[in-house]
Amino acid sequence: MENRRTEYKMKLLLTAVIMFTVIGTVQAYTVAEINEKMNASFDRETGTFAEGAYANLIEAHSMIEETLQEEAEELIALEAIHTLDYLVKYNLACFEALEGNIEEAFTWLQGAVDAGFGDPAWIEQDEDLSSLRDDPRFQEILDIAGENSPVDSDGHDCDNCTINCN
Repeated sequence: MENRRTEYKMKLLLTAVIMFTVIGTVQAYTVAEINEKMNASFDRETGTFAEGAYANLIEAHSMIEETLQEEAEELIALEAIHTLDYLVKYNLACFEALEGNIEEAFTWLQGAVDAGFGDPAWIEQDEDLSSLRDDPRFQEILDIAGENSPVDSDGHDCDNCTINCN
């Protein structure tokens, strides 16, 4: 049981490190700033490229790439936060179950699967949650977790499948 807790703590720590590393590493630009840089490349009076147009367009291109990169990194950070959310809720459910606080444990466990926790096999075998197994809500939560799982009932990882499993 202690190894499992250590494993979860390490996952949480790693996810947090990734999240904080990603945040703030790239400067995002607004659409207005990029548009302004691009418009500086054209002479509106003559309808031709302005002096320094190439440098302005290259800079606008770089601004777009940096902004797209930051948006991708923000998505990674959001995913890390989302993962942390359901892992923390799951671990709170385990803690409450071990303490004998059944209602609180179900509240946290339901929150974990509602947030995307998708490993019904883990929930089912987790000894921390053994005090919850005889309650009908436990099976309902397993069903929801199964719906969240990227692995189908035959054990195929459908999110990373190279063939059409369905």
